[in-house]
Amino acid sequence: MPPPAVLNMTLGYTGRVTFSGFVDLDHTADWAIRVHAVDLPDLFGQAAAGMLSLANPAPLPDQPSSHHQVRLRASDRETLLVRWLEELHFLLETQGRIPRRIHLSISPDLTLIADLEIGPTETPGRAIKAVTFHDLRVTETADGLEATIVFDV
Repeated sequence: MPPPAVLNMTLGYTGRVTFSGFVDLDHTADWAIRVHAVDLPDLFGQAAAGMLSLANPAPLPDQPSSHHQVRLRASDRETLLVRWLEELHFLLETQGRIPRRIHLSISPDLTLIADLEIGPTETPGRAIKAVTFHDLRVTETADGLEATIVFDV
């Protein structure tokens, strides 16, 4: 069996928006992002960054981080992606915590293991009600992978 694909990502929370592997899309009544990535872990990392960019939480500076591990499994990439984003959304909405650093691996059998360094937020930002399956497809492109993700707001 091939080794799992791995991502190490540090998330920066600043007032300025930069291109980070995702773009905001116009979408009637909801929010949507299109994510571009070189592989599946990169897609999941960029999707997390995109969702958090939309929510725009304000992290508390100079506060200690804690560690949190996420283990998920799904039968397809789309379901795994939604479950991953739901986990991060749950941390933000219920505990007021956001990832500062993500170490994520996804095995060929679609088991995700993520070690997160999470920190508190001053405010949770704009409310996202849910991550949806609306038109969600992870597709292969010449440069890697792409997905469009719609969030119910």
